[in-house]
Amino acid sequence: MTNDCASVESVDQEASVARLCGLLAEQVACGRQGRIAQVERLAAQVDGVIAGMTHCQESLPVMTDSQRRRVRRLYDELVLTLQADQADVQTKLRQLRQVKRIVGACKRNEGPRPG
Repeated sequence: MTNDCASVESVDQEASVARLCGLLAEQVACGRQGRIAQVERLAAQVDGVIAGMTHCQESLPVMTDSQRRRVRRLYDELVLTLQADQADVQTKLRQLRQVKRIVGACKRNEGPRPG
């Protein structure tokens, strides 16, 4: 059985790492803009790059420490961005629930109008 990855060089690994970092950076930017649907679409591309990298892992050199740190930093930044966005959404939901309760209380206090 022939290994499709046997002829892959370290340049391809560097290109894959660069593509991965680019996609992660784009996800961070979209997350900061609240474009969660785009973050999800980019995640599918990230999965594809990672799948390609792991498929050829045995024939490729391992990521360098600096590449690993860069990917980790971007990933951590993405997680923090999404967590902040989630916290913001939770705060807004709490505010909406309070408004809904206030509106409900006002309707109950109004009672039937003469007329």
